[in-house]
Amino acid sequence: MVFFHVLFVSNLLVVASKQVVISNVLPRLDTNGSYVDAHDGCLVKFDNTYFLYGTVYGKCHQSTTICDAVCGYLNNTFALYTSTDLVNWTFISNNVVPEVTKDNNHINYWMPNVGYNTRAKQYVMIYWSSRYGFQNSIVALAVSSTPFGPFVNVAPLEMQGGKVISSTTGLFVDDDNTAYVRYNTRDSPLRHVIEKLSPDWMTSTGQFSIIFQKQDYPWFEGGGVFKRKGVYYTMLSTDCCFCQWGADARTFTSTDVLGNWTYIGQLNYCADGKAPPDHVDGMTVNPCSISDPYGTNFTIPAQQFNVATLSISSQETLYMYYGERFRSSADGIKGHDFQAWIPIEFTDNDIPKPMKFYANFTINIQEEHM
Repeated sequence: MVFFHVLFVSNLLVVASKQVVISNVLPRLDTNGSYVDAHDGCLVKFDNTYFLYGTVYGKCHQSTTICDAVCGYLNNTFALYTSTDLVNWTFISNNVVPEVTKDNNHINYWMPNVGYNTRAKQYVMIYWSSRYGFQNSIVALAVSSTPFGPFVNVAPLEMQGGKVISSTTGLFVDDDNTAYVRYNTRDSPLRHVIEKLSPDWMTSTGQFSIIFQKQDYPWFEGGGVFKRKGVYYTMLSTDCCFCQWGADARTFTSTDVLGNWTYIGQLNYCADGKAPPDHVDGMTVNPCSISDPYGTNFTIPAQQFNVATLSISSQETLYMYYGERFRSSADGIKGHDFQAWIPIEFTDNDIPKPMKFYANFTINIQEEHM
């Protein structure tokens, strides 16, 4: 049930509060009744509309407990859906970067992240491409004059904090509209780096900070960066390649995005309450059940790709873990896999709490109508 509460009316602008229920157990459908097929990307708000950008996984079936280099790898495009309430989603496009269809039969595309550059007055997308990933320090870049696209590729970014970028890239836009790219490296030591972009976001400034590094394989993968009350946060996790058990959330903070980062704790424990081991032998190992990939999963059985920072009212910002629950669809179709949207909660001392899996949670969305 949805409830409305009118807050005020001024100059024909009506601001109302709408209580909505977000589900992690019911399929997310668009207004046409079709599955929302937009994965591993970002959820952002531009003006009064929420934009969901993600990879189209399609109707293939994953053949193993982890990735098979076919399903979810080939023929990917980038989709866009919009909503005013985070529940009712309108399909806009399943190909907002048309150029990827030229070679997506053999080039892998994932993780579209979009931000708005207020100085350049354009929307900027970074994304992961096997044209660059695992080969060099390049990150793909595309731009559009509107958030609806189409996004057109421009000269890619050349990052300075590593020689070879590994498996994840993400975009973080600070309060002053300065943009940063967070990525992990394949060259030793294995590092997670956050790197500052130029004011037009078209090049790197060469300024970067190492969030974390380790000498041994497997590397950690990473979720989103977010900022709350002047503190920056990011979560790193064990490598999980389309696995159904998920990954942890080792959380790091800093008061200076280009300064020193400090590990503060684990936010995603195993479902039995135990902490995952500090090291596993590879991405085929379930950290919560070393000898059984179908054993205990993580509390949030998902691989994290982002944190959505969403202004849901003039007084409240929602910080929401954003991950993929691989092999979770009832029909086995990869494009129908569930996402995990989990609100990040904090103690009275502003310390993030270990996450809980919510089948459903309720929020109040502020809407404006003329």
